[in-house]
Amino acid sequence: MAKSRQVRGINDTERSIEMKVQRAAVIGAGAMGSGIAQVLSQSGIHVILKDVKQEFVDKGLANIKRMYDSRVKKGTLTQEEADELFGLIKGATDYEGFNNVDIVIEAALEEIQVKLAIFKEIDEICPSRAILASNTSALSISEIASATRRADKVVGMHFFNPAQFMKLVEVIPGVKTSKDTVKTAIELCRDMGKVPVEVKECPGFLVNRLLFPYMNEALWALTEGAGTPQEIDEAVEAFGLPMGPFTLFDMTGIDICAHVNEFLYKEYGPRFTPSPLLKHMIKAGFLGQKSGAGFFVHEKGAIPKKGEPKTVNPELAKLIEAAKKDAKTDAKASKKFEAYRVLLPMFNEAVYALQEHVIEPSDVDVAMEFGCGLTRGLLTIAEEKGLDWCLNELDSYHKDLGERFRASWLLRKLVRAGVHDFSKLEQQPVAAR
Repeated sequence: MAKSRQVRGINDTERSIEMKVQRAAVIGAGAMGSGIAQVLSQSGIHVILKDVKQEFVDKGLANIKRMYDSRVKKGTLTQEEADELFGLIKGATDYEGFNNVDIVIEAALEEIQVKLAIFKEIDEICPSRAILASNTSALSISEIASATRRADKVVGMHFFNPAQFMKLVEVIPGVKTSKDTVKTAIELCRDMGKVPVEVKECPGFLVNRLLFPYMNEALWALTEGAGTPQEIDEAVEAFGLPMGPFTLFDMTGIDICAHVNEFLYKEYGPRFTPSPLLKHMIKAGFLGQKSGAGFFVHEKGAIPKKGEPKTVNPELAKLIEAAKKDAKTDAKASKKFEAYRVLLPMFNEAVYALQEHVIEPSDVDVAMEFGCGLTRGLLTIAEEKGLDWCLNELDSYHKDLGERFRASWLLRKLVRAGVHDFSKLEQQPVAAR
């Protein structure tokens, strides 16, 4: 069974005793939905895994079976234990059994109209005690809740892919979500061995909001000729990220990344001004690993190993030239690429999130560690360099490169106050409230 872990800032005495989740349903049997169902079952919870077609359900159940078979081979579970846990999951193409669940976690298509329709339907079927959660990575929880008559019981539970391995779950209350609902969601995460971090609702929540300025800036640096994809990846990995931005682009899917970046740009404005490069790559059919090439060339079925030399897409140079024309700039890198060129926008966005009370300082590095694998805390940049250095660097980049580097007024205020880093501002983590 998965072991519950102590999450920093949450005391056992604060755990909600309002409801103990014993029966759950997951809507969407894809990679994410099946991963969530597997984690729930491993915690001893009965699960209904629903999708619109039986073939989707069967594929999801097969994924879960493979996960359990793998654990038997590794010796972490006996065959009897694996069979017992797998037996807690029932596949379905209808809502039979939803009238007796404690929680539903929706992991369907990332489109608001799809989610609104699902939540309207399950609101009518599920018992009044049931919490309705969405695994959305960016859409408004408050808007999703508006489709129901129980907005107080609707909450975001954003798992990270693959759900069976990644520890972080962002718990996002909507404007009407009750404290008891949040406590129950956090308690369930802990029971599943996850690290829950409560995040105030905002576009992109926390991790994606911080991650995409970093990824987008890597595109601008590449377009300027500040470094090759391999050089930029290596510099970032040396700082403490598990992989560089271009490896991440290829692994996630360039089309998916472009969609998220455009969404964040519409919500936040010039800080997220997207590089035109992704648009040209999508038009050329270079979507990353799934298409055989993105920034790098990928052999079919081959899984690249960490540190292994990669072959840059030979068509990339042409696409970069096209992106330069679209951006209407002939800007060239004024200096050799440094990791801080892409890390400072991520750091700056974290400060914007603190400025908006989206999260407390102590939770930023927890979220980035367990959601992105960042082994060196993002806010430790301030501890190592000082907030005044961060502000000076951002102002310097802002002068050369524009609004993508406009510093948060909170950062400017702290520097004026003579504050060196965030350690003196430590408050109770959001997740503890």
